[in-house]
Amino acid sequence: MLKTAKPLFRCALLGVVASAVVLGQSVYSAPLRVPPTRAATTNSVIRLGGVEYVSVYELARRWGLHSTWLKKDDTLLLKNERWKIELNADSREAQINGLRILLGEPCRIERRTIYLSKIDAERVIGPVLRPGYLQPSVPDLRVIAIDPGHGGVDNGTQNIRLGLQEKKLTLDVAMRLGRLLRAEGYKVVFTRETDTKIELPLRAAKANALGADLFISIHFNSLPKDSKTHGTELFTFAPAEIRSTDSWSTKVSDVEKEPSPVNKYDHWSAILAFAMHHGLISSLKTFDRGQKLAHFGVLRSLNCPGVLLEAGFLSNETEARKIDTPEYRQQIAESMAHGVRSYAATLASVRPAPAKSAAAGN
Repeated sequence: MLKTAKPLFRCALLGVVASAVVLGQSVYSAPLRVPPTRAATTNSVIRLGGVEYVSVYELARRWGLHSTWLKKDDTLLLKNERWKIELNADSREAQINGLRILLGEPCRIERRTIYLSKIDAERVIGPVLRPGYLQPSVPDLRVIAIDPGHGGVDNGTQNIRLGLQEKKLTLDVAMRLGRLLRAEGYKVVFTRETDTKIELPLRAAKANALGADLFISIHFNSLPKDSKTHGTELFTFAPAEIRSTDSWSTKVSDVEKEPSPVNKYDHWSAILAFAMHHGLISSLKTFDRGQKLAHFGVLRSLNCPGVLLEAGFLSNETEARKIDTPEYRQQIAESMAHGVRSYAATLASVRPAPAKSAAAGN
């Protein structure tokens, strides 16, 4: 389990429907007092509580989605033949194709129109619905950095009764994932391959120095006074001017105004996260704790897309016993590899085809 760190970035992208992979992405929620029958005629971008918001009806039009109330003034459904997005009124909770997503800002209602924060539209939802839209280039995917959480004197979370330490489990899963990805032709590098403590900023620095095109940090959760909570969750670094998911529960905003290096890859990190999210939940069948935003130091300085995974709770007896088996740890690794394959397929689907030479055409 990992804790926080600092700054961020911003950009723009809206979209329709596209991609050749099983993906989908987070959405917004808000209560419409009176469901409008057409798009609002007022400006589709407004400012509410100091945050820029975009009309959901404008976004639905751009993304090729149709809206229907599942529960009047409470749950809105946006869908087409590929995507099914559920939004909950005045909430950051959303579902995309059945997967739980936590938005940076709750949806709002103004003048009988639902609004989604512009940053959520551009950095959280848009990339998944239309990968590559407005992006200057498509990232390479040759070198994958795997980061086994904790190590050395830092045991991470533990289940003392079962003799489980997070640092050992993350290293085991990382090695399994590395073997799978190498078998598929990727160059795999590790932030650590032994029981050694490495400071968080040095993990990103090592990945950068080794030319990583993708970064996956592996962790396991624990709640010392709660043995019931269980499930899987994953994080990307929060976009600039968006607070982390955890700061909403503490009521203390941790918004960071300045961009971090990894924010340059927000678009691709969102696509990666949804691919990994789908791989984990569909394979492990664990409780879906959601795709979330955080200011984790291990991600902050990356020069590539990155995601941090919490693959289960050591404090939950049932889940811990599963994690303790080599078979289940192999399953975790295979589900992550599936996510990488989905992400790779998305990149391939939006990467421009190489130009044919004149000689080749003759």
